[in-house]
Amino acid sequence: MASNKLTISKESEKMDIFCPVGYTIDIISKKWCIYIIRELNNKPKYFNEILNALNWGLTPKILSIRLKELIKENIVQKEIIDDNPPRVKYSLTKMGKEFVEGFRGIEKWSKKWNVLKEA
Repeated sequence: MASNKLTISKESEKMDIFCPVGYTIDIISKKWCIYIIRELNNKPKYFNEILNALNWGLTPKILSIRLKELIKENIVQKEIIDDNPPRVKYSLTKMGKEFVEGFRGIEKWSKKWNVLKEA
């Protein structure tokens, strides 16, 4: 993950400043993350359900990596449903649900300015 701190040198001082927008962009700029979050916003899903929903190029390996990253960021949580065979269901955490809500303004803006309109 790219650093979400900005280092500023001011004469002989060096300051690190946390950038919340940079932190968020670091998360969602990774390929497939926003789509995985969108899929889990609808309802909790098993690994294969997410994979099938995003069947236009997402590989099992990348899905596994992205889910681990989103779990580490506390946006996604996993629940072991059965252990023979192991079945894991993924869902958004409270933080993940609030993360989605934060994008409502972007969604509104995008629909207003980027959706193709009939001529």
